[in-house]
Amino acid sequence: MVTPPDPVSLSDGQPAASSWPGLMDHIQPHGWLLVLQGDDLRIIQASANVELLAGQPLAAILGQPVRAVIGRAAANLLGRALAKAEPDGLGPLPVTVVSGRGRHRVAMQGHWDAGGFVLELEPLSMGNAANGAINGFGTAIRRYRHISDVAALSAAITHDARLLTGFDRALMVRLAGAAPPEVVAVSCASAAVEDGPPFQPLPPSILALLELNRVRLLLDIHAPPVPVLPVLNPVTGQPINLSRAALRPATRMFEAHARARGVRTVLIVSILCGGRLWGYLWCESRRPHSVGLHVRALFEGLGEIAAAQIGALEERTITVLRSAANRGLARMGRLLREHASLIDGIAAARTVLGEILPHDQMAISMDGRSWSSGGGPSPAHWLRLLDAAATGRRDGLRWIERAAGSVDQDEIGMADVLDIELHGSHLLLLRQAGRRWSPLELEVAQELHHLLADRHAELYRRRTEQQLHKLANFDRTTGLPNRDHLLRALEQALAVGMEVAVAVIGLDRFRYVKAALGEAASDQLLAAVGQRLRGAVSAGDLLARIDTGEFAVLLVEDGAARFDALAAAVRDALRTSFPLEDREIFVTGSLGVVTHCGKEEAAAEMLRDAEIASAEAEAAGGGGRRVFDAAMRARLTERHDLYDRLRQAIQGNDGVRVVYQPIIRLSDGKLAGFEALARWTDPERGPIPPTIFVPVAEETGLIVPLGNHILVQACRQVVRWNRDRQQPIYVSVNLSPYQLDPSRLDIARWVQGVLEMTGCKPEWLHLEITESGLIGSGGAAPGALKSLRALGVALAIDDFGTGYSSLAYLQELPVDTIKIDRSFVTRMEGSEKGLALVSAILHIAGIMEYGVVAEGVENPAQASLLREMGCDRAQGYHYAKPLEQDMATAMVYEYDIGANGLPSGASATA
Repeated sequence: MVTPPDPVSLSDGQPAASSWPGLMDHIQPHGWLLVLQGDDLRIIQASANVELLAGQPLAAILGQPVRAVIGRAAANLLGRALAKAEPDGLGPLPVTVVSGRGRHRVAMQGHWDAGGFVLELEPLSMGNAANGAINGFGTAIRRYRHISDVAALSAAITHDARLLTGFDRALMVRLAGAAPPEVVAVSCASAAVEDGPPFQPLPPSILALLELNRVRLLLDIHAPPVPVLPVLNPVTGQPINLSRAALRPATRMFEAHARARGVRTVLIVSILCGGRLWGYLWCESRRPHSVGLHVRALFEGLGEIAAAQIGALEERTITVLRSAANRGLARMGRLLREHASLIDGIAAARTVLGEILPHDQMAISMDGRSWSSGGGPSPAHWLRLLDAAATGRRDGLRWIERAAGSVDQDEIGMADVLDIELHGSHLLLLRQAGRRWSPLELEVAQELHHLLADRHAELYRRRTEQQLHKLANFDRTTGLPNRDHLLRALEQALAVGMEVAVAVIGLDRFRYVKAALGEAASDQLLAAVGQRLRGAVSAGDLLARIDTGEFAVLLVEDGAARFDALAAAVRDALRTSFPLEDREIFVTGSLGVVTHCGKEEAAAEMLRDAEIASAEAEAAGGGGRRVFDAAMRARLTERHDLYDRLRQAIQGNDGVRVVYQPIIRLSDGKLAGFEALARWTDPERGPIPPTIFVPVAEETGLIVPLGNHILVQACRQVVRWNRDRQQPIYVSVNLSPYQLDPSRLDIARWVQGVLEMTGCKPEWLHLEITESGLIGSGGAAPGALKSLRALGVALAIDDFGTGYSSLAYLQELPVDTIKIDRSFVTRMEGSEKGLALVSAILHIAGIMEYGVVAEGVENPAQASLLREMGCDRAQGYHYAKPLEQDMATAMVYEYDIGANGLPSGASATA
């Protein structure tokens, strides 16, 4: 049998050991490698030392069948083995190689690669020192089954591995993810070996190679590796990749690692538990130490037995720990359910949490609250640390992953932080250095995250249900029950036959108060009113806010008899002012009540009737009270019916017409113009007085389309009258405050459009607005009137003297004329004060250069007095009642108004 060449003899002409490339296209010098291609297994690449095995130059070997190197018998055995080989590879198989240098007993193994079949040949040898260990190997394996501790098992296997292989020292190294590797067992042949340099675990870059080869023998790490030639594989055009080859040499890093400890030979077996690299069994010798094929097979089996037994022990331990953790999680779930807050539940379960996830400190940030155990740093401190560090992540978890051997700590000694995150909330568990989070603990933390997430979702659902219930049943501004809540309570009371009463408290003119104060301030006022009313309502009664400025009280148990007491209590509660934004606000309330008389009545109808009674009380001046009766509902129904009919009449241009009352110039008795007035005749009800339908139009907003309709008709008519007149007359049209509201109508643009559409000249149109209308329109009136005056339209203040305008305010308005209200004209006769008041108005008008029209002139005496006092114009029944269009036209074209102000041939009583 030919022994392998001396490694030293193969180093001639090779680079120094310190400069070995450590590439994957070299092999260890104690074996041989051939790369075969084709059915006849021709050699396309070979290690440089094959020349010594074959006894012929490498150039002569390349291209020959493999039998030219290993002999016909070995080649036939290789062919049969390849036909039955697994996809992963072949061998190892003991075989006798017959070559030019003689017969060699070798182990033959190989694997397929893109460049061909890689065949490895390694001499068979067996060290005598291991014979005794081999004989007792079976007994040792049976002993492992009775060891129930991973540490004891590791020690036994490591000891047996050293005896089996005959190496100087054996070690078992455990890998723990990102944590530093740990030497769990060491066995040394002598004290001298034990006192050697400390073992340094393999770096991560080398650990990856352990998963490719379960067993690795590095016979002499100091010996230079042998290259595979030619360098480029003829098939792939690339260097052959020998990462899976058993003869692969040590990498440069591995060689430096071993040389630093004085090691020459290393035998390694990977320990794979459940497909995971748990660790490795390492045997080392300070001198070259050959290991036979059967010893290596036993060593590999020892690694598999170790993996199986360690996996079983760890699974048993994990099962026990997981069972304990499940019990702890169940206890923690019960404690969490006992508290309405998640942070309180976690604080109550601290002991249980410490059992399932041992920790040194804890910090919590949840639902706007923060807490730290032991007065440590705030949760924000640990979250910043996590953000700055390298972290591991899993659904809902984040923890610090430190590099192997790292001892980085926080300033208070904490090195490892685990963050369990819940929708922006955080449970932080802290540990001191060296106590890493194990995979099982991270699994428990994951289960805890699910438990906390479920409880968080349950609490969120409860809070949401409570909020929805509150939103559905309570008013947000005052915190009082809302309309729906009151109706349900009323329905329940009616269902059991209780004698109840419902009182509605409407805050008088609250719409204007809200417009003046704004939304926020009016809400503060409502909240203050609600607080006051709580004190006015008996404990057994229910107070609710049912509308913008309306509250309601459900009076139970003799509610009708207690209404007077409630009205007095409400009046006293609202008597004093409400301080609001550095001012005092006074409010009054109008009360309406409806009582249950034992007959069938729906809750909604009772509340509606109480609201009707409250509205009637406010319409009567506010601050009063009304008891509902059927006539109130009839009046309300009547107004709604009137509204519907008026709307149809305006939209259909049917029933609403314009009548004209003449305006006479007092100086010469000539016709100056007409005031256009609206009249409505319903097809079913007949004529409806303006005193009835105009307030309805103003309340409902119909006054805007009604006013627009009158304006268009009046402009068209005055155009017809002035078509052939040398002295044009004008038409005067009343404006409503609603028409001055820019949110409803751009009045100046509208009037301009009407003038253009009808051909009416601006000076033929006068627009009137009352003093009360100026105040009711808020701050919109001056701007709107100035825009109208810019069009050339004349402006007049109607019913002068009956409103609240100051002369200073009126002086700022661009008006041309004031109209003296009929009440002053009527009191002018027989009353010196009345006469003096009209004279004063005329004097003021003269100073302010206003024209004057006196309204309500009903006899010659009044006309004569007004003419003598210098009044410009007049209108009233003395001249004519409001005339239909044809009669007004006749008056324009056929009648000559005389000096006495009457048509020719007509009398004042006509």
